[in-house]
Amino acid sequence: MKKHVYLLLSFMALLLVSYQTNAEPVFAVKADIYKLKNEITIDSKVAETLKLLTPIHQPALLALLGESALIEIGDENRLTALEVKTNKDGTFFNAAMKLKDKTDGKWQSITSFMPHIPSGQTVYFSRNFSGSTWLIKLTGNRFTSEELGLASLQN
Repeated sequence: MKKHVYLLLSFMALLLVSYQTNAEPVFAVKADIYKLKNEITIDSKVAETLKLLTPIHQPALLALLGESALIEIGDENRLTALEVKTNKDGTFFNAAMKLKDKTDGKWQSITSFMPHIPSGQTVYFSRNFSGSTWLIKLTGNRFTSEELGLASLQN
């Protein structure tokens, strides 16, 4: 009987250890990218305006706390890069949007930076080119495990 109790306790300990190794906190980053026509204006009711539109891209990823996450969209002549980096405990993140255009074979870039955004808050970036505006809705959230972070990206 003692042998069965020891086996059961060992099995429970292994389950607990394996759960804890997969329970490393992560930061989930979601970007909804909209292509707007010039006649659509962006104002204080941006969230209401976007409810009527469908995103053209919806990249999402997980990053370890304190590490950078990078989403790049574009081609060999024009690139938009979104970089998100959290603080060590994931309570806030910094976000940067880099616009890169190739002119005469050389990359030209400009960066827009937003510091100390609280976890869970949504921020917006926009980029104008080719007669339209791209609006990027960026949200970052801290989760206690990879499993919870992945589940959040499915919604």
